[in-house]
Amino acid sequence: MEEQESLYQIIITEPAYEAFFEIAEYLHDHYSDSRATEITSQLFEMVSTLNKHPERGTVEPRFKHRLYEYRFILFNRHRRADIKIIYFIDSEERKVFITDFFPTEKDDKKISE
Repeated sequence: MEEQESLYQIIITEPAYEAFFEIAEYLHDHYSDSRATEITSQLFEMVSTLNKHPERGTVEPRFKHRLYEYRFILFNRHRRADIKIIYFIDSEERKVFITDFFPTEKDDKKISE
């Protein structure tokens, strides 16, 4: 019971949902439906693990000037392409805000603001 209270709530922002659905669409266009579904499920499973240890992600240097400290974890889609899951933690409210799903093969200057 005590462990349940220590969990963080995960909130996926609207821009992050949009990025996720773009990735899902790409996967369904380039992989079998079962493989695309498997990858998207694994991606969401990885996001859900942030409810216990959100601070484990690497600090995102591009957002050092922000109010919150942005972090990221990498989801390995295949050996040449990862998806960077970008988020920040509101420790006071015990919430993790997912702000972007960013394929690493894209230009990182295009990461959602």
